[in-house]
Amino acid sequence: MDAAEEQRMLEEKVGKALEEARTKLDTAMENLSKGVTDSEKIVWLAEEAAEYSSLLYSLTYSLEDEDPPVPVRKRNAELIPLVKESSESLRRATELRDKSPLEGYQHLRVAVYKLREAHHILGKTGSKKLPISN
Repeated sequence: MDAAEEQRMLEEKVGKALEEARTKLDTAMENLSKGVTDSEKIVWLAEEAAEYSSLLYSLTYSLEDEDPPVPVRKRNAELIPLVKESSESLRRATELRDKSPLEGYQHLRVAVYKLREAHHILGKTGSKKLPISN
């Protein structure tokens, strides 16, 4: 297998991983808006899918040495806006993948951080007492 074929294969895997992250993030958003009590696990699954796609993304585009800045954690961040922001960041990462891999990676890392923060909020409050706001 030559380098171009290997790169194409990696890019295909990144595409699939981003699609999976999108699917899980959409499921998390839908469940949170409905007040489903098992939301902590669903947000965690979205977080893990985004983290995995971030790993593949960094390896595929040789960004292992990049360390994008961590978004400032808001004190009283609300759950649904955090998940919406991560959804927007994931969308931007997917759009920028071919145009500017570094910028896309930065957006992908923001999505991961926002989902991690949402998961942390759910872990602290418990899924039964969701601090939901639109």
